[in-house]
Amino acid sequence: MLRNALATAASQTRTAKYVPSMKDIILPPPGGKHTATMIFMHGLGDTGAGWSDLLDGRLPGVKVVLPTAPTMPVSLNQGYEMPAWYDIVGLDSRSNEECVGIEESSDRILELIKKERETVNTILLCGFSQGGALSLYTGLRNRELVSGIAALSSYLPKPSVIPQKKDTDKDLPILQCHGIDDQVVRLEWAIESREAIKKLGNEVEYYEYSNMGHELHPQEFGKFIEWVGKVTSS
Repeated sequence: MLRNALATAASQTRTAKYVPSMKDIILPPPGGKHTATMIFMHGLGDTGAGWSDLLDGRLPGVKVVLPTAPTMPVSLNQGYEMPAWYDIVGLDSRSNEECVGIEESSDRILELIKKERETVNTILLCGFSQGGALSLYTGLRNRELVSGIAALSSYLPKPSVIPQKKDTDKDLPILQCHGIDDQVVRLEWAIESREAIKKLGNEVEYYEYSNMGHELHPQEFGKFIEWVGKVTSS
């Protein structure tokens, strides 16, 4: 199953206007034993439901939470309203974008993290495209609350506001996977993000896939499932 992102060129900047999102989808762990929680965030224009079938029953001991982003105008798509974690202005460069709405979305994910930590200590933040970007942004700014981050076909937004890893901080497991032929989140952005994360003091488990655009490739998905199992069992 491949998940494709929406991408249409546009340049008009708009202020985010939120419409409440639908209820989070909860996938109980196979067998009922709950030792870890993965919060997985979808890409632009998608919903949590779009990933339900793909992730249901795949991860022993891992509860999966699938939130859906609020509906808001997206400048990239000529102001058309769709589920989005924050506004995207264009496809030329992501590092200097204002990312209107990202703080509200990050705060919402933090609320989910804190709720899940009432029952388990192992929390993974994962996502595809814009959802992966939010995972990196939120996880790297709150590394004491999460046990790992996975960003699929994604990038690090607003790297200048991410704090440097302290000597007393744990080394956070980070998985980054990207298609060489991705024309939406270009490969160079993924590489720049990887290097930015390393400069912040954290290692990255990084993989590139040939003949893969802006989508979830079966080989990539297998690596992702393997990584989740490794992090949650350590």
